[in-house]
Amino acid sequence: MLHNGDIFWPETFEGKAFPVLKESLRCQVVVIGGGMSGAMSAFTFAQAGYQTVLIDQGQIAAESSAANTGLLQYMSDKSLHECVEDFGEYDAYHFYRQSYEGLSRIESLCRELPDDVQFIKRESVLYASKKRDARHLKKEYITLRKYGFPCQLLDRAELQTRYRIEAEAALITYEDAEINPYVFIHRLIEKAVNEFGLLVYEQTGMKKWKSKNGKVLCQTDKGYTLTAEHAIYAGGYADTHFVKWVRKRKLVRSYALVSEPVGQLWPRNAMIWETARPYLYIRHAEGGRVIVGGLDDNTKRIPNKRKIKKKTDQLKRSFERIFPDISLEIEERYGARFGETKDGLPFIGEVPGKKNCYMLLGYGGNGTVYSSFGSKMLLDMVAGRRSEIQQIFRLNR
Repeated sequence: MLHNGDIFWPETFEGKAFPVLKESLRCQVVVIGGGMSGAMSAFTFAQAGYQTVLIDQGQIAAESSAANTGLLQYMSDKSLHECVEDFGEYDAYHFYRQSYEGLSRIESLCRELPDDVQFIKRESVLYASKKRDARHLKKEYITLRKYGFPCQLLDRAELQTRYRIEAEAALITYEDAEINPYVFIHRLIEKAVNEFGLLVYEQTGMKKWKSKNGKVLCQTDKGYTLTAEHAIYAGGYADTHFVKWVRKRKLVRSYALVSEPVGQLWPRNAMIWETARPYLYIRHAEGGRVIVGGLDDNTKRIPNKRKIKKKTDQLKRSFERIFPDISLEIEERYGARFGETKDGLPFIGEVPGKKNCYMLLGYGGNGTVYSSFGSKMLLDMVAGRRSEIQQIFRLNR
C-alpha cells in the first residue's frame, strides 16, 4: 500500500470490481496501472478506437489516487516565471498551456459523467506566507498575464476583504476546480467499458515487458502474456524496477485530514495554498467538510499512524490560525507517498531503447492535470503525430 490511515474518498463510492486476468490476450494497447494516469490513458485510447486493456496489480483507484486530494489547477508547484528562467519561454509557456488545456479537458469529460464526480470550478488563492514573498507573487502575476493566463493580484486589504485571509498579498487564479478523484476514475473507466469496449482486469500485475518484432510482450504476475502493439506504464508512485532508471524523480510523503462537517466555511469556498515550501493547501469537500493537506517530508517510507496523527494535528492548527473563527474536528487522517521531479515537469513519452513502450508518470502537485494532457500526448505519439512540445516531457531529459 502507498498510504496509511483512514482514506475519505473510497467511503463516498462503491466501485465496480473487475476480474483477474486468467488467460493470455492480444490487443492494440495495454495500460498498466489503474490510478489517475492509467484511467485517463485507457479512456483516451479506447475512445479513439484502439482495442485497449487496462490492468492493475490491486484494485482500481485504490493506491495513490485514493489519497489524491482533488485540487485541479493550471499553476504548477513550480511557478511560470521560474520555468521561464530554467527552461526558456517556449518550454515554460507550453508546459503551462498544456496544463491549462488538460484542466479544460477534465471539465469537458465531467459534463459526460454523473454528478457524483463532484467537479466544481473554484478560484485558487496563493497567498504570501512571508511578507517578502509578495515580490514573488507580483513577478508571477506579470508573467501569467503576459502569456494570457487568467489571474489577479490582491494586496493585503483586498485579500482580507474578499477571503478573510491575513497576508501581505495573494495571487488569484481562475478556471481551477475541485473534484472527487476516486469517483472520477471509476466513472471514467465505467464509460470506457460501456461505450468503447475497454477491458479491465484487477489483481493483475505486470512482472516484465519487452519490445520484440514491433510488438510489446507483457508478462503478468500470474504467468500470462499480454501481446500489444503499444504498452503504457502508468504505475503512479510505486517504486518499481520499471522506473528505477528514470532520473530526476523524487519520492516523498504527504499528509491530509478531512474534517467533520463544519457550520461555516470561508468565502467562495476557494482553494487555498501558500508560497512556503512545503506548502499548506485547503479545499472544500462534500457535506461541508474541509480538506487540509501538506507538511511533506523527504522520505518515501509510508508513515505510521503516530506520525500521521502528529502531522494532521499540525495541519489542523495551521488551518485554525488562518481561519480562527472556524473550528475543525478531524474525521479522517492519512499519509501517503507522493512523487515529485527535480525540474518540476512530469515524465511523458517513449521509453528509450524500448520501441512502442511508453510511460506516463504524473509526478507533482498537478498529477491529475498532467494525466489529462499526457494521455492525449501519448495518443498523438502512437498515431505518429510528433511535435516539439512532446520533447519537453521526455523520459531521458
